[in-house]
Amino acid sequence: MTTLEFYFLLFLGIQFFHSIEELTHNFHKKFPPLKMSFKFFLGFEIIFFGFWLLVYLLDTITLRAILMNFFILLMLVNGFWHIVWWSVVKKYVPGLATAPVFVILFLYYYFQVLA
Repeated sequence: MTTLEFYFLLFLGIQFFHSIEELTHNFHKKFPPLKMSFKFFLGFEIIFFGFWLLVYLLDTITLRAILMNFFILLMLVNGFWHIVWWSVVKKYVPGLATAPVFVILFLYYYFQVLA
């Protein structure tokens, strides 16, 4: 397993728990730009997670490394977004408990791999 694959799987695992946190705390009703039904949000989460799991499992994908790095960056942005959202509303927002883990793990990844 490469370092990229290792960190990708860590981020994917955190994303799994992040999604559960969001699903159980009604993110779909509170997300500022787009309110949605629970079924729609659940479907999105399943497809989103499934896509990224396939990226990991299908090691013959031409752009696999680029996609994996993009996902890691996307999770960093996701983590920051939740922290900024919380700092604006000054109360718990769905996903806040797991969001800082994305930022911290990205720093580990950055200094181990990219620096």
